[in-house]
Amino acid sequence: MQPIKGVIFDLDGTLIDSLDTYNLAFNRIVRRYQLNPIDIRELADFLNQFVSLEQLLKQLYPSLSPDDITTFRTEMKNEFTALAKDHITLQPHVKDVLQSLKERGIKIGVATGRMSTGNSKWRDLKNLGIDCLIDVVVTGGETKPKPHPDSLIKCTQELGLSLSECIFVGDSRADIVAGKSAGIRVIAIPTGVASREQLAEELPDYMLESLDLLPEHIIDVYQD
Repeated sequence: MQPIKGVIFDLDGTLIDSLDTYNLAFNRIVRRYQLNPIDIRELADFLNQFVSLEQLLKQLYPSLSPDDITTFRTEMKNEFTALAKDHITLQPHVKDVLQSLKERGIKIGVATGRMSTGNSKWRDLKNLGIDCLIDVVVTGGETKPKPHPDSLIKCTQELGLSLSECIFVGDSRADIVAGKSAGIRVIAIPTGVASREQLAEELPDYMLESLDLLPEHIIDVYQD
């Protein structure tokens, strides 16, 4: 088996804990439109089913006009950005894991479904002090978002590696589907929107219960 030279991570739910913040921002905007708020588990289920914000709004609030939806998306982005610095945290063990991988000469990428581009796509990584440990970030604003495989393919290219030299770590069904479509080995971690059982249904290559198990797993399974 070819040794691993790069690890690509999903962002939300895998490296950072942002679901509560997303839910808070979403429901604040919902209340401005005098609509019923959504429970965090229901929101997680939507996100786990590859549902975009626009699709979610159409399903939950059919009374919203196209113009309302466009405005809602803008307000939602602004609200989430305003809340992010004080509310978003790293998932357990993230900094130690990233440092361990870098010390072993492994390149690190992030492939996220967020629509941000340019400097803004690095915002949360900088706020949390891990931007210096990441080599490449590719977003849904630059490629087709997951479950389409484009972000993973582009990320490996920007890392200067082949798909066979990388693994992808994610927490959602969309992550696993994207990875398998790209032809990259996939490790699932049940720390985000999907349960362990839901992830298992998509047949990842491996399932780890916690991110801190990743460095030794790479040594045991993939390295000579």
